[in-house]
Amino acid sequence: LGMQLLFERSEEGEGLGLGLVPGRVRRLRAARNPHMGWNAVEGAGEPLLEASGLSTAYFAHSFACEPADGCAVTAWTTHEADRFPSMLRAGATVGVQFHPEKSSAEGVTLLRAALARAGAGGGR
Repeated sequence: LGMQLLFERSEEGEGLGLGLVPGRVRRLRAARNPHMGWNAVEGAGEPLLEASGLSTAYFAHSFACEPADGCAVTAWTTHEADRFPSMLRAGATVGVQFHPEKSSAEGVTLLRAALARAGAGGGR
């Protein structure tokens, strides 16, 4: 599932999202859309990024999330001139814009770290 599904509403269509994260989803502001390929993930202090060593990830998307207050953006990515959240936390919910399963060994390590923290009840 895409991170966009976590939000309240999206420019992708008329249906509502799950609303787990307050905010909306908008189309990327870039000439090359969709954004496909490897790009930097810039985040400091995000435990899952630190545990995995992930600093670049694989992206395949045409929309970007715009969280409202109450949500911590823990990593950012820039495609052309559009800077958007690539990782966020809202309560116990963690979302990523990139595809960890396609992001090499570091992406798989990130998924394993997330599952281990969730299983331990440690969210972070």
